[in-house]
Amino acid sequence: MFYKCYVSVLLIISLLSGFSGNAMVAVNGLKADSSALKSSLGTTAVYPYDQYNALNFKEQKGIWITYLEFQSILKNKTKEQFTDSIGKYFDNAKGMGINTVYVHVRAFGDAYYHSELFPSTDNYNGTFGAKPAFDALEVMLKEAHDRGLSFHAWVNPMRLMSDDEMKALPNSYTVKKWYNSDTYRGHYIVKSGNRWYFNPAYTAVRNLIADGIAEIIRGYHVDGIQIDDYFYPTTAASFDSAAYKASKTTLSLSDWRIRNVNGMVRQLYRTIKESNPTVVFGISPQGSVENNYKELYADVKTWVTSPGYCDYILPQIYYGFENGHLPYERTCREWRDMVTRKDVQLVFGLAAYKIGAADNYAGTGRSEWLNNSDIIARQIQYSKTLEKYGGYAIFRYDSLFNPPASVAKQAETELANIKRLNN
Repeated sequence: MFYKCYVSVLLIISLLSGFSGNAMVAVNGLKADSSALKSSLGTTAVYPYDQYNALNFKEQKGIWITYLEFQSILKNKTKEQFTDSIGKYFDNAKGMGINTVYVHVRAFGDAYYHSELFPSTDNYNGTFGAKPAFDALEVMLKEAHDRGLSFHAWVNPMRLMSDDEMKALPNSYTVKKWYNSDTYRGHYIVKSGNRWYFNPAYTAVRNLIADGIAEIIRGYHVDGIQIDDYFYPTTAASFDSAAYKASKTTLSLSDWRIRNVNGMVRQLYRTIKESNPTVVFGISPQGSVENNYKELYADVKTWVTSPGYCDYILPQIYYGFENGHLPYERTCREWRDMVTRKDVQLVFGLAAYKIGAADNYAGTGRSEWLNNSDIIARQIQYSKTLEKYGGYAIFRYDSLFNPPASVAKQAETELANIKRLNN
């Protein structure tokens, strides 16, 4: 009882104290700044903490299950069919030594759970926003927890749908209202290529993203929230030129975007801890530190050296030992040396999707994945020798269990190697 009251007091103090930030400026009636401040749910709202103690491990042994897997096991399936399929997925994962699953619950602004804020995914029945026959996240959590697996809900915070998909959405959702609005379209949401993206320069946008995370934790017993490397989709200045101009900042465009992303990440971290302090927040950026800054505006160094950003960092070190530009061992050491906070767990992301394929961007290491069937296993072994090692994660499930026929034999051998490491 004391602990419950203590947590409630802490959350109330945190919410009532407010946060300091930069002054906001108007852009065609829109407010834009770089500080991630108060939730649109209100400053006095305390997300209910129901005493669920999240299940997490000192050593994460993880695997990603993506929206691509759902196209075969969820779309147009009954609850019973999906339950059976996802149960087999989790059995296979546990059988190879996995203890944590990172599962897409919002990939394109679409929800694999009951949501008042985001439309349901088209991976239920082919239509975004259509009422599903069952709740996929509810099913997955039961199946995962029944097997002792930690379940991290994986969200792409900024990536949205294509133009045609946005047009077809029900008008009741905030994202569709912004799409329909001459004031908000091109500001709150911006088109890049053939897809729309949230613009984190705006407080209202960051609030919607954070409220979506709070909705998941309040409604479901997830053990973690994870976001990956889909931050800014382009380096083009036109993406957010109006907001940048109106901000009157003295920062360069690059530094200003970095500040916007940092504000979003801080707000997500706060939201998670206010919702349930036992739920962990992880970020899976690109393995290339340089690319994170130059292309995505992801301030990975700050996230692992300063408080209030994340509980674990999971760089996608999708490089072989012989990669001519970013060899695996050197890149692992770079991340090891970067993480200075003792409360940030370092987990190494590994590329099972490269098994048996030419690595065309690896320079002299182009043929490494063609010629070897033990790279992932050796990468796990190497990562375990490093100080600050906190686990590994494999991208993705189908690459090991449902690979293309052309690489099936190598994938089978690699899977057997991984199992031997974990037994």
